[in-house]
Amino acid sequence: MATAELIEGQRVPLQDPVVALRLEGPYLARLSRELGAMLIALGQDRRIAPAFAPLDIGGREMRPGAGYGSQGELQLDLSSVPLAVERLILVLHLLRGPGAGVSFRDFAELAVNTGQHRFALDLANRGEAALIMVELYRRDGGWRMSASGQGFVGGLHALQQALGVELPIPAYAEPGRDGGRGGDPYAGDRRPPREGTSFSGSGFGIDERHILTNAHVIEGARTVAIAGDRISAPAEVVFSDPRNDIALLRIEQNLPASARFRDSLDLHLGEDVIVLGFPLQGLLGSGPQATAGNVSALCGIGNDTSVLQFSAPIASGNSGGPILDQSGLVVGLVHASLNLERVREGGSNAENVNFGVKGAVVRAFLGTVGVDPLLAGAGAARSRAEIVREARSYIYRIKCEG
Repeated sequence: MATAELIEGQRVPLQDPVVALRLEGPYLARLSRELGAMLIALGQDRRIAPAFAPLDIGGREMRPGAGYGSQGELQLDLSSVPLAVERLILVLHLLRGPGAGVSFRDFAELAVNTGQHRFALDLANRGEAALIMVELYRRDGGWRMSASGQGFVGGLHALQQALGVELPIPAYAEPGRDGGRGGDPYAGDRRPPREGTSFSGSGFGIDERHILTNAHVIEGARTVAIAGDRISAPAEVVFSDPRNDIALLRIEQNLPASARFRDSLDLHLGEDVIVLGFPLQGLLGSGPQATAGNVSALCGIGNDTSVLQFSAPIASGNSGGPILDQSGLVVGLVHASLNLERVREGGSNAENVNFGVKGAVVRAFLGTVGVDPLLAGAGAARSRAEIVREARSYIYRIKCEG
């Protein structure tokens, strides 16, 4: 029987309950040490099925109904999979995480072959660090397979957030930085500084003593300080979350004002936003800069749902600043820009493609560290000048010494 080639989004019934999933690719043998594979089982409630913990295929772990063939392929006897399992998700991920010098582009193509069906992904322009290849799910008393191909720039961390589950993420899958090969799809002040250098970013006050910024802004800093219109003070790093690029700072005196977050977690495609920060210090003026644009997408590169895309112009130094709605409420945290060098290498062009951590993700981070930000309902639209005037009272330049 000929093998049927599947396309992204195609769903097919599985006639045989015994399925062998073979991974194929032209550079798979050479790059196999860079690639991890995981099988995730979900129940009807879309949570991890207790009877089938996430399976590390590279470690040749076994689960009920799951084993390995003579060539190392994953073999599933779907008739023996626990009834509590409704869906099996095959995930591929880069073992060194995002931005560590290897991307899925280096694999050129990866395919899953069951013998009856084959699903191949062209990876020439894929910069993600984790991919959902195929999903197997119960339907009408049998099993079906869906060709997915959904990618996540943030790797396993972004994938687990999208699924709403906890995964056993190894330490070597922590997000890194571009290893010098241009693999990072984001640009800006994201690389750790050299020892003995000064560097800066942006941040904003969220209560009497705490300031939010990006994790990459303070990465590698020996000392951190804040500077604003009314107060300058040394700061300490309370908690840093490199997975979501968020960091919390604390000072030993009261801040004069705090930002307020929009209490609704909804974001609207096309809604107007204002961004404040301290870009290009030493070239532009020393005060904060304000730009305006709109929410141009509700996800980031590779459908990363933890971030939003916006069109307000930013530059190096804007990282960590607030993204404000037309009521002056925080809806996001400036994160990064698209790496235009990589886009131009591919023969394309783009301007003002920027990304921010969504307010919902920031609030979840704050809840984890026990900080309650101020919330407010969206009110009437205010003038841009009024919003910026208010924001100047709680926005700060983050000054770091490496």
